[in-house]
Amino acid sequence: MPLYTSAMTDAEDVEASREEQEVTIVLAAVDISTLTTRIVDLAARIARRTWSNAQLHLVHVFRAGPFDRPARVGLRSEDLRAEARSHLDFHVRMARRQFPGSVTSHFAEGDPAEQVLRCARAINADLVLVGTLDRMGLERLLLGSVAAKVAKSAPCPVLIVRQKQRPYVKAT
Repeated sequence: MPLYTSAMTDAEDVEASREEQEVTIVLAAVDISTLTTRIVDLAARIARRTWSNAQLHLVHVFRAGPFDRPARVGLRSEDLRAEARSHLDFHVRMARRQFPGSVTSHFAEGDPAEQVLRCARAINADLVLVGTLDRMGLERLLLGSVAAKVAKSAPCPVLIVRQKQRPYVKAT
Protein backbone atom coordinates (compact mmCIF):
# COMPACT_ATOMS: atom_id res chain seq x y z
CA MET A 1 0.00 0.00 0.00
CA PRO A 2 1.60 3.31 -1.03
CA LEU A 3 2.18 5.96 1.59
CA TYR A 4 0.74 9.36 0.72
CA THR A 5 3.19 12.21 1.10
CA SER A 6 2.84 15.85 0.27
CA ALA A 7 5.79 17.69 -1.18
CA MET A 8 6.05 21.33 -0.23
CA THR A 9 7.63 23.81 -2.56
CA ASP A 10 10.43 26.01 -1.27
CA ALA A 11 8.04 28.98 -1.13
CA GLU A 12 5.54 27.01 0.97
CA ASP A 13 8.35 25.83 3.25
CA VAL A 14 9.55 29.41 3.80
CA GLU A 15 5.97 30.58 4.47
CA ALA A 16 5.41 27.76 7.00
CA SER A 17 8.67 28.60 8.75
CA ARG A 18 7.73 32.32 8.87
CA GLU A 19 4.35 31.46 10.44
CA GLU A 20 6.14 29.39 13.10
CA GLN A 21 8.36 32.37 13.96
CA GLU A 22 5.56 34.96 14.11
CA VAL A 23 4.44 35.89 17.58
CA THR A 24 0.74 35.76 18.33
CA ILE A 25 -0.42 38.39 20.79
CA VAL A 26 -3.42 37.78 23.05
CA LEU A 27 -4.76 40.78 24.97
CA ALA A 28 -7.03 40.27 27.99
CA ALA A 29 -8.85 43.29 29.38
CA VAL A 30 -9.19 43.02 33.16
CA ASP A 31 -11.24 45.10 35.56
CA ILE A 32 -12.33 44.88 39.19
CA SER A 33 -15.23 42.50 38.58
CA THR A 34 -15.38 38.87 39.65
CA LEU A 35 -15.30 37.97 35.95
CA THR A 36 -11.62 38.94 35.68
CA THR A 37 -10.33 35.60 36.97
CA ARG A 38 -12.34 33.78 34.31
CA ILE A 39 -11.02 36.12 31.58
CA VAL A 40 -7.39 35.59 32.62
CA ASP A 41 -7.85 31.80 32.92
CA LEU A 42 -9.40 31.62 29.47
CA ALA A 43 -6.82 33.92 27.86
CA ALA A 44 -3.94 31.88 29.31
CA ARG A 45 -5.54 28.60 28.22
CA ILE A 46 -6.23 29.81 24.68
CA ALA A 47 -2.73 31.26 24.28
CA ARG A 48 -1.06 28.14 25.71
CA ARG A 49 -3.06 25.60 23.71
CA THR A 50 -3.42 27.41 20.40
CA TRP A 51 -0.07 29.05 19.67
CA SER A 52 3.36 27.83 20.66
CA ASN A 53 4.82 31.30 20.26
CA ALA A 54 2.13 33.41 21.92
CA GLN A 55 2.50 36.40 24.19
CA LEU A 56 -0.13 37.26 26.75
CA HIS A 57 -0.86 40.89 27.57
CA LEU A 58 -3.21 42.10 30.32
CA VAL A 59 -4.60 45.63 30.33
CA HIS A 60 -6.42 47.35 33.17
CA VAL A 61 -8.03 50.73 32.62
CA PHE A 62 -8.44 52.92 35.68
CA ARG A 63 -11.46 55.16 35.63
CA ALA A 64 -12.40 57.06 38.76
CA GLY A 65 -15.88 58.17 37.77
CA PRO A 66 -18.77 58.08 40.25
CA PHE A 67 -20.26 54.89 38.73
CA ASP A 68 -17.03 52.99 38.16
CA ARG A 69 -16.15 51.75 41.62
CA PRO A 70 -17.97 50.93 44.83
CA ALA A 71 -18.06 53.96 47.09
CA ARG A 72 -15.11 54.02 49.45
CA VAL A 73 -15.34 56.80 51.95
CA GLY A 74 -12.05 58.50 52.70
CA LEU A 75 -10.02 56.96 49.88
CA ARG A 76 -8.15 59.35 47.66
CA SER A 77 -7.75 58.91 43.93
CA GLU A 78 -4.10 57.91 44.42
CA ASP A 79 -5.16 55.14 46.80
CA LEU A 80 -7.71 53.84 44.31
CA ARG A 81 -5.11 53.98 41.52
CA ALA A 82 -2.65 51.99 43.67
CA GLU A 83 -5.36 49.45 44.44
CA ALA A 84 -6.09 49.10 40.71
CA ARG A 85 -2.39 48.54 39.95
CA SER A 86 -2.22 45.95 42.72
CA HIS A 87 -5.25 44.20 41.24
CA LEU A 88 -3.53 44.10 37.82
CA ASP A 89 -0.29 42.79 39.36
CA PHE A 90 -2.21 40.00 41.09
CA HIS A 91 -3.75 38.87 37.81
CA VAL A 92 -0.40 39.07 36.02
CA ARG A 93 1.08 36.74 38.65
CA MET A 94 -1.91 34.42 38.20
CA ALA A 95 -1.41 34.44 34.41
CA ARG A 96 2.30 33.67 34.75
CA ARG A 97 1.45 30.54 36.77
CA GLN A 98 -0.83 29.35 33.97
CA PHE A 99 1.05 30.49 30.88
CA PRO A 100 4.70 29.60 30.17
CA GLY A 101 5.31 32.41 27.65
CA SER A 102 5.74 36.13 28.05
CA VAL A 103 3.12 37.94 30.17
CA THR A 104 3.05 41.75 30.03
CA SER A 105 0.89 44.20 31.93
CA HIS A 106 -0.48 47.52 30.71
CA PHE A 107 -2.09 50.13 32.96
CA ALA A 108 -4.07 52.96 31.40
CA GLU A 109 -6.42 55.69 32.53
CA GLY A 110 -9.53 56.96 30.80
CA ASP A 111 -12.42 55.43 28.93
CA PRO A 112 -12.10 51.63 29.14
CA ALA A 113 -13.22 50.86 25.58
CA GLU A 114 -10.97 53.52 24.04
CA GLN A 115 -7.96 52.46 26.08
CA VAL A 116 -8.41 48.73 25.37
CA LEU A 117 -8.66 49.53 21.66
CA ARG A 118 -5.60 51.79 21.85
CA CYS A 119 -3.62 49.04 23.58
CA ALA A 120 -4.77 46.41 21.05
CA ARG A 121 -3.57 48.61 18.19
CA ALA A 122 -0.30 49.55 19.90
CA ILE A 123 0.73 45.93 20.50
CA ASN A 124 -0.81 44.67 17.24
CA ALA A 125 -3.01 42.17 19.09
CA ASP A 126 -4.25 39.07 17.28
CA LEU A 127 -7.06 38.37 19.76
CA VAL A 128 -8.75 40.44 22.47
CA LEU A 129 -10.69 38.98 25.38
CA VAL A 130 -13.09 41.26 27.21
CA GLY A 131 -15.77 40.51 29.78
CA THR A 132 -19.38 41.52 29.97
CA LEU A 133 -21.66 41.70 32.97
CA ASP A 134 -24.78 41.77 30.75
CA ARG A 135 -26.14 44.98 32.17
CA MET A 136 -29.65 45.87 31.18
CA GLY A 137 -31.89 48.91 31.00
CA LEU A 138 -30.89 52.20 32.57
CA GLU A 139 -27.59 50.87 33.90
CA ARG A 140 -26.49 49.93 30.37
CA LEU A 141 -27.74 53.25 29.01
CA LEU A 142 -25.74 55.20 31.59
CA LEU A 143 -22.59 53.09 31.61
CA GLY A 144 -22.61 51.65 28.09
CA SER A 145 -21.11 48.33 27.16
CA VAL A 146 -17.33 48.25 26.98
CA ALA A 147 -17.46 44.80 25.38
CA ALA A 148 -19.80 45.97 22.61
CA LYS A 149 -17.66 49.02 21.86
CA VAL A 150 -14.47 46.96 21.75
CA ALA A 151 -16.05 44.26 19.57
CA LYS A 152 -17.35 46.88 17.15
CA SER A 153 -14.06 48.73 16.66
CA ALA A 154 -11.26 46.26 17.41
CA PRO A 155 -8.56 45.65 14.79
CA CYS A 156 -8.72 41.90 15.44
CA PRO A 157 -11.15 39.20 16.59
CA VAL A 158 -12.74 39.75 20.01
CA LEU A 159 -13.90 37.05 22.40
CA ILE A 160 -16.55 38.30 24.81
CA VAL A 161 -16.50 36.38 28.08
CA ARG A 162 -19.47 36.19 30.42
CA GLN A 163 -20.17 34.40 33.66
CA LYS A 164 -21.10 30.78 33.25
CA GLN A 165 -24.85 30.43 33.63
CA ARG A 166 -25.91 27.93 36.25
CA PRO A 167 -29.15 26.03 35.69
CA TYR A 168 -31.99 26.95 37.98
CA VAL A 169 -32.72 24.16 40.43
CA LYS A 170 -35.96 24.42 42.34
CA ALA A 171 -35.57 23.55 46.02
CA THR A 172 -37.88 20.80 47.17
